[in-house]
Amino acid sequence: MSRDSELENLLGKTEGEVFERATLKSIWKLMNNGIIDSFDFPISTGKEGTVFRARCKDEFIAVKIYRINTATFRSISKHLMYNPPKNMRKDRRSIIFAWAFREFTNLHKLHRAGVRVPRPLAREGNVIAMEYIGTEEQPAPLLKDAEIKNAEKLFNMIREYLRRMYCKARLIHSDLSSYNILVHKQEPVIIDVGQTVGTDHPMAMTFLERDIANISQFFRRFISVDEEEIKRYIIRCKNEVC
Repeated sequence: MSRDSELENLLGKTEGEVFERATLKSIWKLMNNGIIDSFDFPISTGKEGTVFRARCKDEFIAVKIYRINTATFRSISKHLMYNPPKNMRKDRRSIIFAWAFREFTNLHKLHRAGVRVPRPLAREGNVIAMEYIGTEEQPAPLLKDAEIKNAEKLFNMIREYLRRMYCKARLIHSDLSSYNILVHKQEPVIIDVGQTVGTDHPMAMTFLERDIANISQFFRRFISVDEEEIKRYIIRCKNEVC
């Protein structure tokens, strides 16, 4: 059996997916560099790719694999065209690699700014290794599925992370909702930050207001929420660039 076939069998065919050769090469590099020892199972499968739980020594990690032949290719391309990486080619593989690089870079920026995101570990091509959020038994649930014991505390933590994101990292998530926030030990963890934009983006305020509206809509089932007050709180910065 070839090395690529062995790895495909290890990962399995997620919903009939066959991993591209470039993806297999990226995974092998991460394995050879001691970032990944083995894979356990897929945590989630979306339009852009699949997240697996994996292992490195005695620790669990999460491995996000962007599909190169993704159905959301045009959407990804549009996001990258506003502020494209230097010398980026416009073929499909290069754009997906650039998207993975952007998410990995954003994770670093947000982690440094004190925003609770999965801690980034390594990236190779279209594959990102990061902190696993969850227990040995199961990954942390999405906000939409979580048992919420103190909605006000959870909401205030998300609001504070949005402020740090805006004031310290100078970033706006631009697609925030109950579908891309995990809840672990009753604390929020923000995920899926590839489409995050800078505060200088021409649509920055529109994106921020949409993020606020999405989160407010969810929490109104539990507490009273004032969207204008949230916006004022987020953008009230005091020289907080990290």
